Amino acid sequence: MQKVMVKYIFLVICLVLVTVFVGGQVQEVAQAETAVSILATAEDTFVYLPVVLRPSPPPTVQIVPFATGFNTDTITDIAHAHDGRLFVTQREGRIRVVNPDGSVLPDPFLDIHGNVSLDNWEQGLLGLVFHPNYPQTPYFYVSYTSRNAYRIAVERYTVSPTNPNEADPYSGVLLMTIEKALLPNGLWSQVHNAGDMTFGADGYLYIAIGDGGPDPASENIPGDPNNNGQRLNTLLGKILRIDVDGGGLPPQCNGMGNTQTHYTIPPTNPYAYNAQACGEIWASGLRNSWRFSIDAVTGDMFIGDVGEERFEEINYQAGGAAGGVNYGWHCYEGTFDYTQLKPEYALHCFGPEQYVFPVFEYDNSTTCSSVVGGFVYRGQAYPDLYGRYLFADFCAGEFKTLSTDYAGGWVEATASDPAVPTSFLFGISTFGEDVNGELYAGKWVPPGSGSNTIYRVIVSEPTR
Repeated sequence: MQKVMVKYIFLVICLVLVTVFVGGQVQEVAQAETAVSILATAEDTFVYLPVVLRPSPPPTVQIVPFATGFNTDTITDIAHAHDGRLFVTQREGRIRVVNPDGSVLPDPFLDIHGNVSLDNWEQGLLGLVFHPNYPQTPYFYVSYTSRNAYRIAVERYTVSPTNPNEADPYSGVLLMTIEKALLPNGLWSQVHNAGDMTFGADGYLYIAIGDGGPDPASENIPGDPNNNGQRLNTLLGKILRIDVDGGGLPPQCNGMGNTQTHYTIPPTNPYAYNAQACGEIWASGLRNSWRFSIDAVTGDMFIGDVGEERFEEINYQAGGAAGGVNYGWHCYEGTFDYTQLKPEYALHCFGPEQYVFPVFEYDNSTTCSSVVGGFVYRGQAYPDLYGRYLFADFCAGEFKTLSTDYAGGWVEATASDPAVPTSFLFGISTFGEDVNGELYAGKWVPPGSGSNTIYRVIVSEPTR
């Protein structure tokens, strides 16, 4: 009995010494999923010291060709219809069908090139998403820059009842048309259209709309001179949320006198009952949120917002959170106080506590940069990529990932395979996922350089 007590006392002393040695690290370990357990009996004693469960190291990724033969300079979106096919939007106004084996059907799924304005490379067919109840509800939705006074249009189309690889080109129903900003020369700005779309787990359609321009690079006008990002009586510079199945409040800012009933406003939208605001708005303060996505597992929203002169941004909203978030533009560009460049904008701005700042930003002041928002990977092929948000930069030709640090913060990592030259990754224009959660990427290619390609995202080497 005396030997057992000595053994027990000795082990307790050792545990105390270990605890003193690790010091302040014990609390951090506890926050990172630790387990400390002491099990003792009269016959034996076991001591389990802290075990830290850290996230696996970030994987390196690359892209490999999956489907070819797209006659377009820019692939703008990649979507699925809850089956094995992919639907690829070409900027010029056509949607192509890709079979699971990578073969591309020769005839377009939809061709609306006659409706689409193409005067600037930021214009065109911008977004595509299928109704979450497809094929029982045979609808899909597109966004594009319209030839009608450079407006941004959101339309619904119907899939042919006799051919699932063909849409009825005469079935288009206009949901909303958003007027662009006028320049001092009296013309409409051609840039900052965004146009990405996705359905949330709540069944509502979310739509990203840019601030409408202008732009210092193409139009020599910086900032957001019409204050579209901050004004709540315009849909420009926002994330919208609408109910395409009806049952909510009437449209308030659809650009058509609010007389049509092809969507309603969810009564839980933050400005649904605000007579001075557009009830369609879910979030504000965005410049050009070209690509955004909602995590299929958590409902978290990640928004890639293209910056102007200081920062590229990844903005975030947790799944289930209330709407009404203001991400700051043009009062802030990322965490930079934009009124230092444009003091006259301060009249429209508030203190920093009124805005939600990016979970990640990177400097764009010295080199070409243009963030392309991606997806949280939820496929099964690459476990080390699972749960990480993958995105890219159009100019830099590189992939990055974001993942939680399990303590309220985020960890950024370069994900590009160092063996792949950045020149090959230059021009990444969009991401998409298939029905199984595997990721794909599209690119911009110089006009006249031949056909374009869809690429599959793969993990290029084991990480452990």
